[in-house]
Amino acid sequence: MSEDVHDDDMDDTPLARQLRAALRPEDPPQGFVAGVMARVAAEPAAPPRPRRSPAVLSWAAFGLAASVVLSVLLAHQWQVRRIEQGREARRQLLEALRVTDEKLDLTYRVVNAQPRAALPSHSGA
Repeated sequence: MSEDVHDDDMDDTPLARQLRAALRPEDPPQGFVAGVMARVAAEPAAPPRPRRSPAVLSWAAFGLAASVVLSVLLAHQWQVRRIEQGREARRQLLEALRVTDEKLDLTYRVVNAQPRAALPSHSGA
């Protein structure tokens, strides 16, 4: 069975008839072209766009280049600051670990230095 089946019932719907009527080619009325040409001739020509001087364009290019350079420098400075913050956080973490190690070592020595008392035996009865 062919996939290219054309449904003739769809072509006869009121919408399809209206679309065909609205879109059928039509010749322009008598004098249409002359009227359009007369209106075009009667309207003043649009003023020419002022050309930008090379000095303005060079300043614009300089401003654009300066903003790009400034953006790169700011991004670099931001990255350097983040690296420095990371290094400071690492330093603080190592210091905290060192202090914790000292305190745990001290606690271990104090606990193990106490004489051990005989533990009472629990018979469980």
